[in-house]
Parts: sequence; structure tokens; C-alpha cells
Amino acid sequence: MKSIFIILALIHHNIVGILSFGVHKSYNNLLESPLLQHGMISPTTTIRTANLKRKNHLMTTTTSSSSLHASSRKDSSNVDSDEFKFESVQELQEQQQQREESDDSSLSFFDAIVCGAGPGGLLLASALSKNGCSVCIVDPAFDKPWPNNYGVWMDEAIPFGYEDCVDRVWKEVGIIFDEKTPELVLDRPYGRVDRKAMKYRLMKECSNSDNNDGDGRGCVKFYCARATDVQHFDDQCSQVTIVKDGVSACVQALLVVDATGFARQFVKHDTEFNPGYQNTYGARFRVEDLGPYQEGRMVLMDYCEEHLHDDPKLRASNDRFPSFVYAMPLGPNELFLEETVLVSRPACPSKDLEARLYKRMDALGIKPIEILEDERASIPMGGADPIVPQRTLGFGATSSLVHPASGYMVARAMEIAPRVASAVAPHLKDIRSQLLENETRSFKIDKTALDAAANAGWDAVWPADERRQRDFMHFGFELLCLLSPQELRDFFTGFFRLPDALWQHFLSWRLSGIGHVVMGLRVWAQCIPRRFMPPMLLKSAPFLANRLVLPAASRGDYAPLNTTSVYWDAPTGDYAKWTPEQYFSYLKDLRERDYGKEDTTPTSSTAAVTKPQITSK
Repeated sequence: MKSIFIILALIHHNIVGILSFGVHKSYNNLLESPLLQHGMISPTTTIRTANLKRKNHLMTTTTSSSSLHASSRKDSSNVDSDEFKFESVQELQEQQQQREESDDSSLSFFDAIVCGAGPGGLLLASALSKNGCSVCIVDPAFDKPWPNNYGVWMDEAIPFGYEDCVDRVWKEVGIIFDEKTPELVLDRPYGRVDRKAMKYRLMKECSNSDNNDGDGRGCVKFYCARATDVQHFDDQCSQVTIVKDGVSACVQALLVVDATGFARQFVKHDTEFNPGYQNTYGARFRVEDLGPYQEGRMVLMDYCEEHLHDDPKLRASNDRFPSFVYAMPLGPNELFLEETVLVSRPACPSKDLEARLYKRMDALGIKPIEILEDERASIPMGGADPIVPQRTLGFGATSSLVHPASGYMVARAMEIAPRVASAVAPHLKDIRSQLLENETRSFKIDKTALDAAANAGWDAVWPADERRQRDFMHFGFELLCLLSPQELRDFFTGFFRLPDALWQHFLSWRLSGIGHVVMGLRVWAQCIPRRFMPPMLLKSAPFLANRLVLPAASRGDYAPLNTTSVYWDAPTGDYAKWTPEQYFSYLKDLRERDYGKEDTTPTSSTAAVTKPQITSK
């Protein structure tokens, strides 16, 4: 009964869960996927750089992308492949043939193979290497940049040591609900990820010779190739087939990690994935001026829609797929804007979003001179988890680490990669020791040992209580797919009326179990406009059993509920680290820091801003 009570108490929090305000579409996702490769990009995500030919688009606004000329700017975000050594698939194939012809019975293997070199794959490979494991990373696009623009809260990036991967910082973040409500300004520094610097940094960490213990363990090898097949055996190493320019070879390892993003190429599912989609159209413009935007403040979301009222087609589209704009002022004459549908099922057509963006720019008086680069993304959100556990270990987007409503993932991957590596490394080292003692292909590995290594990894990726948190968010995600524009505003209004520490830590996975209960109850009882209560209940009711109660109840026994704090730190288990007193003192230090990357143009207000008050009707 206690567990059922807890589940029911969390129902309304989960509505908030979805709110998770994943809005952070800038994160557009450092997600992963093997095809377009951002190391691992969503298979439905593409980027068109400025020097590509553009098709004419029928627009209902006075400014259209087809009227702008493309820049011939060279893409400076490619990773310099000359600095890293890439192994040859051709040589690997020849070595295998020679071994077979000579009847060589010795065994050549890695402790782990990571398929996909997006941020999740590289983070885990680096962590495994630091734990003394030999690792092979397979990805067809090591030298290509991750495609989309990404953002991160600085209080997340700095504790993990990735401040140097941010190239621009705003000390203020704006949120605009509609044309009539004053802008909410958050004093939480926010940065833009330098895509080249971050990928280079992670690859450098993987190739760091300091991790090598002298016998080849702790090293990471890069194969610029595509992984096409995985085979698991009951008593032998797993085998991954890799292909490069029509040449194929096999790589063997004790553990296979699928970090191919939403392609989920090798992990298995027992139910249909059935995600919703966060669709975006964004572009980096050279402009005459920033219009209403300020260099010292980025806008996380702007849900204004009056500019669409004279266009029945776009207005109807927005009623079905409500969108907001995400704005990063990059200088007095440079602006990144992205029109985004937080989540919907089915996906919103990207051409509609492009038309809405130019309509919005025209209404705001922003005159684009040149498109420096543009991008389209369709990011699967929510959806069923893979089978947990299984022999292939998923990580990153493949293992559902992406927030079901927001698209946030990178900071989460930074947080848990070390604990996953620490969990699997002892198992891999034990198996390796037994194999090296025998040094023969005929030696049989205990299947339970191979299963135990993968299971330890899955347990570290998704402890039972954290899977329940995702269940809550998934429940809220289903609700968000159904909300109208006004209902979305009401929803976010309630979310941002919460105490700052509650909603900010919710987005950063820093709430304890009791913290989620507290937040859910406060949103329901104190924050959301009363007019929103009936539609919220009616629209969420169909998902109560299959998205919340039954999945949460299936995750195993409930651990004793810690009631000492609503906050906690996942890497350390410290319940005091993120209390409001310590957190706001930390934020104050971050706001006063000179990053050398922020614009110094004074903003109109740097004082604390009152929570928006919206009258219930």
C-alpha cells in the first residue's frame, strides 16, 4: 500500500515531469546516432550548412529564406583527424585472414566495443579507459562535426569539468509566455556548447596515453567505420562486424555498448518504441540588428503567437503543434533562432516551422541579411525503454537517457558515465584475466560472467528508482503531446511558479525521491492556474495505468524513502550538496565570474524578477 500511495502521490508531479521543460532544444541534442553521425545523431536529424543549395519555399511572410544568400564560410567545426590515429579495417581483415590460415589459436579482443562516437559513446569510452579497460570505438564520422547548436546550464557543465567546451555564456535567461505577461528573467548562467571543442576534448581524453597501464589495457582505438552487426555467444567474446569502403572485418570484445542514439541499432525491444517528436527548424543569421533581443540575455522559450493570427493555415497548424522560439544573440548583428515544437505525435512538418520562424522575425522587426547555417531536427522523445538487462549495453540516447520531454542528455551522460564504467570494469578485468591465462580460442567463458558484466552496466545506467523517475516523466510526456497552446502556457506558468531550486534541480536530476513528491504536490496545489486542472486530469487519465502505475510498480522493491532532503547529488549520494542555501551561493559565484565569453552589454534588468501572476478564468 505504501508503494501505491507513493505512486499516486507522484502522478501530478509527473505531469510536471513532462514539463521538465525540456524546452532546451538547443540541446537539440548532443544526441547520438550512427547514420548522420554526430557520432550518433538522430536518424531523422539533418543539418544544412550555409553553402548548400537552398530550394525556394512558399512563405506567408515578407521575408523568406530563399531571398537570402548563403555564406561561403568554411565549416570550422570539423575535428582534425590528423591528430588522432585511426585503425585500418583493411589491416584488421588481413590480420584475421592470416590468423585463420595459420590456425593461430590465440585470442585478440577488447574489453569493450563502443558503437557510436557521439558525446555519450565518447564519455563512456573515456571512463572505461580510465578504469583500465581496453576499448574500441567504431564510428563512420569521427572527423565530422556534431550537427546542431547545443546549450547547457553552466552549473551543470562546470562541476563535470567541461567549462572549456562552452564558447558563449549568458548570465540571464528569458522566458516569455505570451504577449501580455511580463518576461520572466532567470539569473542562471547558460552557455552555448562549442561543438568542435567538445568532440575534440572527448576524443583527446580517449586517446590519453596516461590511461595505458603498459600492456595495452586502458587504451582506446578508433575505427572510422560503420558497425553493421553484433553477435553474442554463450561462452565466447561477442563479435561486431565493421565495414569501411566495402571492406568488412570483425572485432571481438567482452562487452558491446550500443551508443548509436535513436537508431537503437543493436539493443533489443520487446514493445514498439512509439515515441513523440521534438521538431525544430533553426538558423544562425547575420541580421541588421537584434530587434527586441539583448546580447546579454538568451531566450529559452517564447510562446507568443499573435503574429500568426492573420494566417489561418499557420494558426491552425500552431493550434495542433504549438511552437516557441529559442533565441541565442551571438553579437550585435548575429542571432541564432530556432522554432520548436516541444513534443508532439505525429511530428510537425518542418516547413511549417520554417514559415512560422520567418513570420515571427518579420513581426519582431528582425531583418535577416544572410543565413550562416541552418538546421532541421526531428528528435524522438519518450517511447518504450529497451529490454533491461540484455547482453548489449545501451548508453546515451540508446538507453533512454534523453529526458522524455526536453531533449536534455549530455549533462546526464557526463554524470553517470563514470559510475557505469566503475560498475562493469571489475567484471571485465576478471574475465580478461581468465582468458589471458589460457590464451586460446578454445577456452570457454562462463556465460553467467558475461551476463553479469552487462547486467552491472544496466543497473548503473538505470537504478530502479531512477527508472521510476523516467516513468513519471514519460507519463507527463504523453500529456504534453495533447495540450493546446493555452494549456501549455498554463502548464509552464505553474512550473515556473515553483521555488527556483525545485524546478531547476528537477531539470538537472538533482531531486530525491521525496523531492519529486513535494514538487508534484506543490505544482498541483499551489502553482497551476485553476482553469487548467480539468483538462490536465482528463487528458492524463488514459495514461495513468500503462505509463505510470504499472511500469513504476514493475521496477522492483521500493528502497526506504529518504525524507531528510528533497535534493540529492547522484554521483556522490550527498543529500546536502544542492540545498537552496548552497546552490544559490554557487549560482551567485557563477554570475560574478568573468568567463571571457559573455557579452558585456548591460541588460535592462539584472534584479530578481517576480514570478508571473496569471489570473485564472
